[in-house]
Amino acid sequence: MKIQHSALPTPHSSLTPLDYAYRLLARRAYSKQELTDKLLAKGFTEAAVTRTVERLTAQGYLDDARLAADQAERLRERGFGPEAIKAKLAQKGLSSETVGHIEALDHAAEEMEFARRLLASRFSPDALKQPQTYARAFRLLLRRGYAQELIERVLGAAPSDTWKTEEEE
Repeated sequence: MKIQHSALPTPHSSLTPLDYAYRLLARRAYSKQELTDKLLAKGFTEAAVTRTVERLTAQGYLDDARLAADQAERLRERGFGPEAIKAKLAQKGLSSETVGHIEALDHAAEEMEFARRLLASRFSPDALKQPQTYARAFRLLLRRGYAQELIERVLGAAPSDTWKTEEEE
């Protein structure tokens, strides 16, 4: 006796919005906006999605402030600066108020330490004395969202380009 595959229910067809949200949250944390977008894209009604998000928030499964703090810390450890962190948090659908709260927790000394660690993991101190390597390090820190003033403090004065000074003589 053969069972027709079309007669078997698909695993996702009978899921409620809450069940689907639990499945998503089992894999990783989501912001309220991200989860709302996922549920709406799955075809659930707006009212059902709103109820689901409210219930998960009340249960403590959705917490944008906690998510923002965790993501900001993870990004800082990976060498990202404050501007890049703000941009990545905004991509996750976190409100500007939540992102602003995380920004208020940033400290310049801590930023310098993270920037120094990133440079130490990529460049030797002697290599940074070469103009090309200095420029690469500068661009790396800029791409990672660090302010130019902080980069200049971390890297120090730009090394002189010795071959240009020899040509000028």
